Amino acid sequence: MKVDLSNRKLFNEVYIPLLYDDKRYLLIYGGRDSAKSFFAGQKVLIDTMAKPYSRFILVRKVYADIKDSQFQTLRDIIKLYGLGEYFSITENPLKITFKKNGNYIIARGLDKEHKTKSIKDPTGVWYEEMNEIRFQDFIKTTTSLRGGKIQEIGTFNPENETEWINSFFFPDKKSYERDDGNFHYVPSVRSDTTILHTTFRDNYYVTPQSVELLESFRETDDNYYRIYTLGLWGGALEGLVFDDWEVTGTSTSSVTGGEWENADGKLLGYGLDFGYSNDATALVRVSEDGENLYVDEMMYETNLTNQDIADRMSWLGVSRTDDIVADSAEPKSIQELFRMGFNVYPAVKGADSVRNGLDLMKRYKLKVTRRSKNIIRELKNYCWKKDKDGNCLNVPVDKHNHAIDAIRYVLLKKKYLRKKRITRISRLNFN
Repeated sequence: MKVDLSNRKLFNEVYIPLLYDDKRYLLIYGGRDSAKSFFAGQKVLIDTMAKPYSRFILVRKVYADIKDSQFQTLRDIIKLYGLGEYFSITENPLKITFKKNGNYIIARGLDKEHKTKSIKDPTGVWYEEMNEIRFQDFIKTTTSLRGGKIQEIGTFNPENETEWINSFFFPDKKSYERDDGNFHYVPSVRSDTTILHTTFRDNYYVTPQSVELLESFRETDDNYYRIYTLGLWGGALEGLVFDDWEVTGTSTSSVTGGEWENADGKLLGYGLDFGYSNDATALVRVSEDGENLYVDEMMYETNLTNQDIADRMSWLGVSRTDDIVADSAEPKSIQELFRMGFNVYPAVKGADSVRNGLDLMKRYKLKVTRRSKNIIRELKNYCWKKDKDGNCLNVPVDKHNHAIDAIRYVLLKKKYLRKKRITRISRLNFN
């Protein structure tokens, strides 16, 4: 077997120097669609094939997330280069072995007890979404890797400049950031670290559709444009509506039988916020357990017709008897879904309904499932309006709130029912 790694066309040009960089830490960060993770996968596989001895560890905050991220990226690269016959790949446990020399790649989640200590003589680590990893978990992992030449690769988007990664590895951003995002190497405060910044402009293979989407953030969301288009550090937003919530539960594609659903509370209902071309239709499962409120993102898509919504709810396992509380501004859609057999009713609205709904949410300890990426994004960006002097008002900005609106619909309906002392939503007449 011969794989010609001298062909520079296999790589985006900006990443080629990192193939020969042997520093302890390689941080690759920046905007989306910059092929950061793809290159990290290329480097890991090249080490696995070319070195006499290599044992690489794929690390994420949650083990279950590795299969569909780093592990799948490696499988895609193996298939792209036609190397499938030379690798042994297993999913339980996640492991990729190069048959010629026995070198292998395995996975470890920081939510598992064994973590990285049980691995004998590892040579490298790839942290995907490194900014999701807590500093104490990073320190425990990096200090557990002993002996020989070790290299740790971190890939991430710079979502918040208050993150530990910034203070641990980076100099003052004024010394290297450019407002247009056109810069590459950042001089680390650590001599054992190389930092490379990239954006979609560095990816030869980015699609026109991705470019159009990333550029559209310039007009719609300044913070998103900075982080995900230009790859610049996002600031810790002032005036967040929700500043105390927790990611919890399993990341599972199965709606029923999820670990968190069995253990965490009574179903209150589903919140449904309608959208179409520019705004997403959001469906959120809401349950409670004492002072805890659990929310799970079921649907978050644009361009869905009412028939599409009904089909997806059926596929997701939403029962025809489950209470679904929807945006009352869409009575026609509510009626159509009701006629399709779903127990859909309009949300309670009126004076101060938004503020009252948010107050109800804030009375709970809010728990968000790991797969609820759009709910997490909204919670990180949903802010109070400010007056001309920069003081926060008691009114939220009407952005980043499709899933949040869906959640408060359920809670407002619950409050209304308790006030009326009615236990079943279906006994009310909203016509």
